Amino acid sequence: MIRLTKKNITHYLLDKGLMNPELLINGDYTLTQSMSRNSIFRIQHQNHTGLFVKQLINQDQTNSYLMQKDATCHFFIHESELYKETSKYIPKYYGYDIEHNILVTEYFIGTRNIHEDTFDHRRFSELHVKKIAQILNSYHIDIRKEIKEHPSLQFFSGMLPWILNMNNLNKPQNKGPVNSVVTEIHKHSDLVKKIDSIASKWEKYSLIHGDIKWMNFILLSNKEDIKLIDWEIADIGDPLWDVAGLFQSYLSSWALSFDNQKTSHQKVAGTEFIHINAIIPILKCFWEEYSKLQGFSEKENDEKIIKTLEYSAVRMIQTAFENNVGRELSSNSVRAIQFCDHLLTNTKSIAKDWNLL
Repeated sequence: MIRLTKKNITHYLLDKGLMNPELLINGDYTLTQSMSRNSIFRIQHQNHTGLFVKQLINQDQTNSYLMQKDATCHFFIHESELYKETSKYIPKYYGYDIEHNILVTEYFIGTRNIHEDTFDHRRFSELHVKKIAQILNSYHIDIRKEIKEHPSLQFFSGMLPWILNMNNLNKPQNKGPVNSVVTEIHKHSDLVKKIDSIASKWEKYSLIHGDIKWMNFILLSNKEDIKLIDWEIADIGDPLWDVAGLFQSYLSSWALSFDNQKTSHQKVAGTEFIHINAIIPILKCFWEEYSKLQGFSEKENDEKIIKTLEYSAVRMIQTAFENNVGRELSSNSVRAIQFCDHLLTNTKSIAKDWNLL
């Protein structure tokens, strides 16, 4: 099996016809490598499209499936008339080497993600959330009929997000992730029942990204265009799960903005601009744009915003799980769980208070 390195990657790309030989001869390119779950290479040059190359480090079945989902999404979105609009918002697809688990897509030079931009400017942007609403709307379409006709869509398993399977997470025979956050939640039987009730509302009819968060939205150098990256956990599911991912990004930024070492509500330096009164207008701005684009009736709007807030609460619990390091329950995780319980107990009144109903 080929293992890409800084020494051989250019020759690999030349063999695949993905790199101009003149660039190699002239040395007119920059190559950087980083390591995470994948080996990542970024190739950039002034007058040519940049390349983003990733290869699995661990060639196990789960990671291979995630890589294949990422490749399948890029391929299908660019090839299908269904997602002609969406193709404008994701990186170009150049190829997937299934034998060596190597995916090659477009690399955007001189960019930053929404998370970086938000903290650099210490503000929330209405322009950004309106653009994100357009991106989500472009692929949040009912494709139940198309699933039967397109092999690429049949590749997706349509799994329920693991956090919605709360009732099974703490069972000894379960092999899924369990930590102090899940243990704490199971101390509150009413909260577990609420999550189970929300899971029963899950619908499976649209392509969803599955991992909507600030870091997966890339701002191009013109500061206006936004691209959505990282489709590894895409699936067929409920589009409001993606919408809740955006809500969760804002709400969790608040819940996690306090000093984790203190039980008092003391802000971490640099997060003073993050407060609920600043977040609510942004969520309202996004929802109005998204609801309009989706063509919701007044009744649908009310039903779907309630469901989105419920999903958002569950996704915040997932974030608390992911951010809680070690066995001890951190202060911020406790805050997040308490906020979620409050949101799930008073969903309709909170939606009204936030002018979402």
